[in-house]
Amino acid sequence: MTPDESRAASQEAWADSASAWAKAAAEPEVGASAVATAWMLEQAELRAGERFLELACGAGRVGLAAAERVGPSGVAVLSDFAEPMVEATRVGAERLGLGNVDARVLDAETLDLGDERFDAVLCRFGFMLMADPAAAVKGSAAALVPDGRLVMAVWGEESTNPWLTTIFEAVMGHFDAPAPEPGTPGPFALGDPERVRTLLAGAGFVEVEVTELEAEQTYESLDAWWDEIRAVSGPLASLLNALPGDDYEAIRARAVGEATKYADSQGAVAFPATIVAARAS
Repeated sequence: MTPDESRAASQEAWADSASAWAKAAAEPEVGASAVATAWMLEQAELRAGERFLELACGAGRVGLAAAERVGPSGVAVLSDFAEPMVEATRVGAERLGLGNVDARVLDAETLDLGDERFDAVLCRFGFMLMADPAAAVKGSAAALVPDGRLVMAVWGEESTNPWLTTIFEAVMGHFDAPAPEPGTPGPFALGDPERVRTLLAGAGFVEVEVTELEAEQTYESLDAWWDEIRAVSGPLASLLNALPGDDYEAIRARAVGEATKYADSQGAVAFPATIVAARAS
């Protein structure tokens, strides 16, 4: 598959997950994602009247909260490369009565913003999925005003995020497939804090702060865990949904069996999770 074909397939997969993301965005945020959002909003230090850009916004969970902080006199540009995600963001902005939101289809790896500049660029769980995160980070740097700041979060290393790796390992184990090469685009591609630091420094940022956040991913049951990951996980969801029934059920049984150790006596599930978060200027 060529890079263009891979990008198109990814775009289609995330578009297919947009309705699930929109549903989640309309509900209170919990778990590790909420921890990442809270950290990013604090570090962004957005003030009334400022302009910010969010990349890979999904259904706008982070950007809509940030739009409230810059207020009616500010500008919130929320972008994603999948049109259904952008449309979900527009709907969310209307639901919240946010008139300062400009939702756009933009590809973070090939940003072309003309003379537009922003006080902050935000990206939660996006750079790690890109084939060329360095290009996206350099584009982000170019979109900032002098002394502007980039605030980002990605998932930490695979071993610290069993809420997702348990399913990946079940898929690879079932098909006896090798693990992806290090650096392959995916949820854990930027899980090494030093790689994040190098990426930001390479884009010309001088002040770079990288930290690891510990959190939990909680679910009412193992079934709820499986169903949620299947609904919102983009390319993974596309793969699972395309499997023949026997393969699908075997992988599900394998993953749920392994995940049982994270369930309590009442059936509720709590997985540990780690986030790598950074602020750069």
